[in-house]
Amino acid sequence: MKRAIVFALLAACGESPTSHEPANARKPEERAWFVDATDASGLHFTHDAGLTPEKHLPETMGAGAVLFDCDEDGDLDVYLLQGGPMRGGGQEPGTFVEPDGLLPTNRLFLNDGKAHFTDATSRSGAAAHTGYGMGATVGDVDGDGHLDLYVTNLGEDVLLLGDGKGAFRDGTRESGLGDGRWTTAAMLFDAEGDGDLDLYVTGYVLVDLAHPLWCGERKEGWRSACHPDAYPALQDRLWINDGHGKFRDATFSNGVEASLGKGLGVVPCDVDADGDLDLYVANDSTENFLWRNEGDGRFTDGTLRSQLGFDGNGMTEAGMGLAAGDVDEDGDFDLFVTNFDDESNTLYRNDGRGRFDDVTLEVRLEAASRMPVGFGTVLEDFDLDGDLDLAVTNGHIIDNIQLYHDGKTHAQLSQLFTNDGAGRFDERRAAAGPLGATPFVGRGLYAGDLDGDGDADLVLTQCGGPARLFLNVRGDAEPSLVISGLPEHARVELVAKSGKRQLRIAGPQPSYFGASARDVITTLSGDELVELRIRPASRAEVTVKLEPVRSGRIELVRTGDGFEARVTRR
Repeated sequence: MKRAIVFALLAACGESPTSHEPANARKPEERAWFVDATDASGLHFTHDAGLTPEKHLPETMGAGAVLFDCDEDGDLDVYLLQGGPMRGGGQEPGTFVEPDGLLPTNRLFLNDGKAHFTDATSRSGAAAHTGYGMGATVGDVDGDGHLDLYVTNLGEDVLLLGDGKGAFRDGTRESGLGDGRWTTAAMLFDAEGDGDLDLYVTGYVLVDLAHPLWCGERKEGWRSACHPDAYPALQDRLWINDGHGKFRDATFSNGVEASLGKGLGVVPCDVDADGDLDLYVANDSTENFLWRNEGDGRFTDGTLRSQLGFDGNGMTEAGMGLAAGDVDEDGDFDLFVTNFDDESNTLYRNDGRGRFDDVTLEVRLEAASRMPVGFGTVLEDFDLDGDLDLAVTNGHIIDNIQLYHDGKTHAQLSQLFTNDGAGRFDERRAAAGPLGATPFVGRGLYAGDLDGDGDADLVLTQCGGPARLFLNVRGDAEPSLVISGLPEHARVELVAKSGKRQLRIAGPQPSYFGASARDVITTLSGDELVELRIRPASRAEVTVKLEPVRSGRIELVRTGDGFEARVTRR
């Protein structure tokens, strides 16, 4: 009712209609920015949550995905994580099958460059189903020039070493990695600034599947998954790479031993502009962490000073999805976290020195995120107007939530928010198209140019449901710049011919339990790009001069300490 009154007041205060526009004239409906291309794409995958009468907590989590070029043919392939039957459930292994008749394992889909996918799992060696799948991260861990995958599980984690041709082998044992606990999010990043990729893995909670807890309403006989507060937390782990793909556990030696936080997300980002990669960790109903890098891969706890542990009211929230980016175009990286219903998602604005303020209400994101349960999220310039927009996928964790709360549902609508250029957001339901019109039990949301047309598309994963592919049709006619070959999580400054500058962070961005593409997709709104200033972790800034380019693809190739730019104009 209040909303209707507000709308009425706005209408009354507006300009009177002209003779060319009668009072009852309707504005044309906004064209949807996304189309659901799942069926035609061949990206056919259904997540098996392994639902049981015991309502085990892992059944609520869903799983992630990774967008990366595993066969080095210049397009983005998709790796999807799978769950499976849980102990004590009514399913026997193998009774759940995919729509194409295959058994449920992690799946690898190869792209033909136009968002048509072929399931290459059986010949790739990428199934890696050693546990109940959670998430994955991607990067070249052994320095051979090919992308590898680290997979987290409820069960043994797995390192898959890629050959650059779409095939993988298990390198877990030889790497010194592996973790039999319940791990969730992971991120490969250069902690020490020595040019190789180290690894941070979040631990979640300790569960006993053989003796499950009973939560819910006993009088009514309604059982539900227990809150994470009912379980002890598991420690995060930091693994340091020797440069050849051999890792040592540096959790205690490098300063992150206090990482008992029920972690669900981690993003590397230089929040204090000192040139190295700090780590922000989203924790479920406990204080979030900021690990401040001292420049050599050793970390100190910067949570209190940064004001990132709690929301603006000093409350802990159920942190799940994460995204980093310069949303207000002031030259530093801000942070966005998705949370549970009756909280809100939280946008933390950076002051340039690594201190943050909760500006969620100020930037118009608070009210729209009170009802849903937020999970995967991405900051991308979906409409190619030069600023970062926001997408969030939602879905409750309790599959029978309607029994407990009228008006709440398991499947929920995803949301698209556009940026006004100053870091304030407006929800665009019509523009979201099928992304925002169909309820999903959303978990992961990942961005990348999957059809090669120069704009950011989306892959959405569900808990116990099919993955969906949403192709962006809004940016097709706009000038865009797609920059590939960037170092992971590098600070990238684009300098236009006019002198205007734009700040971006190279991927992969984590979202929830996975990784978006590493490429930067942006535009200079009609201006021409003449220079890239790239700062990899803890290393000197590299300047790449360009002949003015307004739209096209820029592939960066390493040449010693610098880069060669190969430009394909559009």
